[in-house]
Amino acid sequence: MLSRSHGRAISWRVKARSLKKDRQGVASAVGTILALLVFLSLMALVVNTFVPAWMMDNERGHMNQVLDQFGGLKGKVDGMMLQWTIRRSPYGPMYAPISLGSPAVPLLASPTIGIMKTVPNGSAISAVQMTVTFGDPIAREEETIRGGGKIELYCPNRYYVQQWVAYENGAIILKQEDGQVMLAYPGMLIKKTSDGVRVHFTLIDLEGTGMIVSGSHSMGLNLEMRRASNQTYTGVGSWTLELKTEYGQAWRTYLDDALSQLDKDDYTIEPPDDESGVTTIRLTINDVDTLTVDRVVIGMTVVNS
Repeated sequence: MLSRSHGRAISWRVKARSLKKDRQGVASAVGTILALLVFLSLMALVVNTFVPAWMMDNERGHMNQVLDQFGGLKGKVDGMMLQWTIRRSPYGPMYAPISLGSPAVPLLASPTIGIMKTVPNGSAISAVQMTVTFGDPIAREEETIRGGGKIELYCPNRYYVQQWVAYENGAIILKQEDGQVMLAYPGMLIKKTSDGVRVHFTLIDLEGTGMIVSGSHSMGLNLEMRRASNQTYTGVGSWTLELKTEYGQAWRTYLDDALSQLDKDDYTIEPPDDESGVTTIRLTINDVDTLTVDRVVIGMTVVNS
């Protein structure tokens, strides 16, 4: 029979072994937690620093690509007009690709979606109207030409600045929430001469079905010249250009620069009512000596791949 002191010694040894095992379990748990903390810290560093930088670079690169593509679109339309000037017959069709969105970061960030909108002529948000007045104010005659339309891509970038890019009456316009700028100018020439004011204006009329396409893939536009004409007017009393657009700030800045060589008595211009929405700009040039109007009607068809 074991003595009481011997039993206490055995009990102490059992407890010591149990405590030793408990310390090993605690050390394993602490090591696992530390490893998880290191992994989560690395993931947080990647998600909060690396992914935004990568996505910003993707979105910036996409916007540069879009500007190149819209420049190519304008170049194709201008090229068709040049071919018509040489051949005197419609030329086309041509294909203009547009990348809607920017690519994703694999497993970490989704792609940025873009929204493409085509607005044909006759729209309430993109229209051009020209009125040519002949003779004196009492016995005058008028001729009105209407057209318009635009192609617009909205890029709601999440890491880079949100931007709109539009092709409207031969101009390429870039818009941000803090302003607008005209990157490529339309076909307009206003020159002061000894006999009055000489005006040369190109009206680009877009025909087709208005569409809205969204996604991050590439799509395209089939462009076809349907009609073209050239008309020269002499002995004109005045020429009025009315623009209805969502890019009033960019158009007004361009027109102010184009009219800088004229005297204040040579023209009147009404500023946009609201630069943040659909605006109407009305320009009237008096004492027009010669007016040349080139008009081209472009059919546009969206090819959604």
